[in-house]
Amino acid sequence: MIGYGTWLYSFGVFLKPMCAEFGWTRAMTAGAYSLRSIEGGVAAPIVGWAVDKYGARIVIAVGAVISGLGFVLMYFVESLSGFYVIYGIVLSVGMSAMLYLPAWTVIAKWFVRRLSLALGILSVGAGIGGLICAPAAAFLITHYGWRAAFVVLGVVMWMVALPLTLVIRSSPDEKGMRPYGSEINARSSQRNSPIEPDRKNREVHAPSRDYTLKEALSSSTFWLLCTAFFFQGVAHSVVTVHTVPALTDAGIPVEKAALSIGILTSVSIIGRLGFGYLGDLIAKRYLFMIAYGLMGSGLLVLMDAQAMTTVYTSLTLFGIGFGGMIPLMPGIRVEYFGRAALGKIQGFMSPVVMLSGAAGPIIAGHLFDTTGSYRTSFLCTGLLTFVAIVAIFFARPIKKSGSPTA
Repeated sequence: MIGYGTWLYSFGVFLKPMCAEFGWTRAMTAGAYSLRSIEGGVAAPIVGWAVDKYGARIVIAVGAVISGLGFVLMYFVESLSGFYVIYGIVLSVGMSAMLYLPAWTVIAKWFVRRLSLALGILSVGAGIGGLICAPAAAFLITHYGWRAAFVVLGVVMWMVALPLTLVIRSSPDEKGMRPYGSEINARSSQRNSPIEPDRKNREVHAPSRDYTLKEALSSSTFWLLCTAFFFQGVAHSVVTVHTVPALTDAGIPVEKAALSIGILTSVSIIGRLGFGYLGDLIAKRYLFMIAYGLMGSGLLVLMDAQAMTTVYTSLTLFGIGFGGMIPLMPGIRVEYFGRAALGKIQGFMSPVVMLSGAAGPIIAGHLFDTTGSYRTSFLCTGLLTFVAIVAIFFARPIKKSGSPTA
């Protein structure tokens, strides 16, 4: 909640005030968000390795310290290069260590059954963060300025995130427990025949075995997933960075425009929980196709958003689809590649995926600087999500000679 709410969903709220003070274009300012994505891609393999070697608890704690420091240092920014270094590198290093990759890896080690639902519940925190933090950041900027707002975010980061690391356990072994659902798999193996779990508790797709990083990288499935995630990432980054500026350009007050991000993330909770539940019952790639269709439709509606009614329709469609794919992403990785090298596999997939977060905001900002409108940006981005539908359709479980398929 505190990580995604401050670092990701509040960025668009800071964009126009910083442009106004320094005279930067929107493409230049959005470049810090893009650098954040590039850094995340570079750091992800290292974070994945550190999680597998030292445990998520230590990695998340270190990330929380660096993240709070990055926010506080934003108070001293006086140049574009300084902004890029602090927000795009220092702060992003901290968030890479604190957020999704360590958290997803922990949950995957705690749950065998109901994994998608567990990931959906975890991701609700990010949705609540957008609802709370973006409007709060807008309030702080309006009354105290963007520099003070960043300092407050940093102090809150230390006060909230650091104490919470004390309760994290990287795997159930640390508490003398086994992963949820592992006892059923054990009984099934002993009988050498499949069990017949009830519909409510079954896991539709369980990994046949654990794949190594090398095996994953050599499969077409890995790269098809990367392709689909790349196009979804473009859509998400463009909406996150440019929705608030687009709405204020249309004459909507900044605090009301910031609330739209809160609405987007709160609506996404429906998708996070709903698709998380369905992910244990239905093949995940089909659910991805539905989620991407909703995201693309929402962007096409946003092209002509001049009234809040149209904005709400767009955010509802996009939010449910975006929220739906959040628990499905780590879930499908576990389903296809297993758990043993999950941190490394996720870490090596991230650089490809993070390129989308780098390209999307800069291109959208440049198109705005050139045309004076976000219409072309939203149109192109929306169409890319439909390309992702095709890619995810062909991303089937790995088939290897002599071994069962997932």
